[in-house]
Amino acid sequence: MCLPKRNLSGSGVWIALFLWAIMAIVSCRQQETSTDDAFFERQNAAHDGDYLATYPLHNPDSCIIRLKAEVPEQLQPWACFSLWYRLPRNSPERSFRLLELYDTHYPHDTVFAFTQLVRGEFMVELRHRDSARVFLNDARRRYLALGRPLDASDADYLMARCYSQENNLPKALESYFGVLELLNRHDTAFSHRHAFLYMDIATAYRRSKDLLQEMFWLHKAWNADFSQLDKAWDYQVKIAARMASAYAVNNPDSSLIMARLAVDIFKENSDAPVPSRLQYYLCLAHFKKGDCAAALPLCRDAYDRNNAQQDVFWSSQLAQALGESYFCLGRLDSAEWFIRQAIASPDTGNLTGVHKRLADIYTQRGDYKAALSEVIIAYELNQRLFAAERARALSEFEARFEAARKERLITELEAQQKIRQQRDLLIILSFLTAIGLLAGLLWRQRNRRRFLEQSNELLQQKKALAEVREQLKIQELEHSQFLLKNTQAELNTTAELLTLKNQLIEELEMRLHRRNLAPLDVDAPDSSENPNLHGLKILTEADWSRFRERFDRQMPGFMTGLKAMHPSLTNAEIRLFLLMKLGFDTLEISEALGISKESVWRSRHRLSKRLGLPETADLNQFVQGF
Repeated sequence: MCLPKRNLSGSGVWIALFLWAIMAIVSCRQQETSTDDAFFERQNAAHDGDYLATYPLHNPDSCIIRLKAEVPEQLQPWACFSLWYRLPRNSPERSFRLLELYDTHYPHDTVFAFTQLVRGEFMVELRHRDSARVFLNDARRRYLALGRPLDASDADYLMARCYSQENNLPKALESYFGVLELLNRHDTAFSHRHAFLYMDIATAYRRSKDLLQEMFWLHKAWNADFSQLDKAWDYQVKIAARMASAYAVNNPDSSLIMARLAVDIFKENSDAPVPSRLQYYLCLAHFKKGDCAAALPLCRDAYDRNNAQQDVFWSSQLAQALGESYFCLGRLDSAEWFIRQAIASPDTGNLTGVHKRLADIYTQRGDYKAALSEVIIAYELNQRLFAAERARALSEFEARFEAARKERLITELEAQQKIRQQRDLLIILSFLTAIGLLAGLLWRQRNRRRFLEQSNELLQQKKALAEVREQLKIQELEHSQFLLKNTQAELNTTAELLTLKNQLIEELEMRLHRRNLAPLDVDAPDSSENPNLHGLKILTEADWSRFRERFDRQMPGFMTGLKAMHPSLTNAEIRLFLLMKLGFDTLEISEALGISKESVWRSRHRLSKRLGLPETADLNQFVQGF
């Protein structure tokens, strides 16, 4: 990894290096992930969606050679891991050879732990329990050394299956519950591991003939929230089939309902043929109901399509069920042939049932000697099973006794520990109480001193506030007097403007009056508005000069300021501005200037533009506020 070079010193160097390392790792990881995805997407697209399925799975050495030649180096361990799960399980030598090559070419503690775990899983499936324990113990030790207890619990789970196969059910349940407790400590959300644990716990209780606990755990699995699981329907099918098998003992009707439900769920979600196990559960339900004619074709189909020949226990169950169906229908030859196929069963209880059924077949044929021989074998197996159950019961009793002794010892140690803890707690509480009292006294003294200081500060603030209020009153009084003077001045100015306006209006009215008294000119053109005012310019230049003088006397400096601020105003615009200042409305302005109201509006518009006012501004408000 290449890191940027910077000139740093002190602790900042380490912080910078740490941050750069994280950024570089994340960047590299993102690049690798995108490259990985692109590689497998291309390969899968070129090989019908499953590139690794094209490898020569019958030859692990060839698989590794091709893997190292085609797959990027960082992806090879993962690809080898995927090849293991694509490899057929019918050849231990071939499977173990792939794991051996995995260890050789990718030596890493995680790889070694995984290969030992899957070797143990393979041996559990083959029921080679001694070899399985060796591999699983080694895998568990390696995972714990790596600090991965959840992965180590996989070894405990497989070990529990070994115990269950040996009918050491107390030990199996202890291991199952230990794994379940570990899972719940890390995450209580329902997962695939929870699902398999629930079903295996139910199986252990069934083998110990505790049907109530079996149904409890099956119902717990059925009612769990498995919506987040991949292929949740597959999980539903398995639970429904297991419940059908459990109900078959005492409730054939419920067994048939659950078996049909499992088949219906499978058909809704898959186009593949119904698995032989589901056919077997349907056969079993019909057989328990006494409908042997319906059970026989189902059992025959399940037996013919069984592709798990290496699972001796399952194959024996299918053969026994098919033989029982033939026996029920009175076809003794076929029944004997299939019942004898079930003799390979590794389960003592099933073997006892097989020999009992053979004795029944020979009895119906009249071959009492052969029947007696089968009864003797069944009796011996039953005795062995009874002895094994007695030994198991004795071991369970001893285990419970030892557990009770340990529990009592633990209880005593816990009681002693609790007494010591209480004594230590009492000492600590006494010490803390003393410290608390001392701290309380100090705090009280400090608060009292702070209260006195705050009281003095408050008195000083009150005095300062009273002084500020007094000053504010004086300032408010001065401000009120100032406002009163300004208001008085404004009133005086307004009165003067009104006086000037009234004088002008009176003067205009007198002029109009004299104009009306003069003889009319018969030759004057007609006026549509007012013939007496046509052609009359009331404010001549001399009149306007006198008006300006009077306006300056009333409002000295106004016209000077107006010209200074708006030097571009024409004389006509100044006249209009002054008349508006005096409060003349549109009609009064038109009469004073001898123009129409439309001309006044156009003059107002030009004046507004000359003053630079926006279109929405009020010209009257601007003039009055000037």
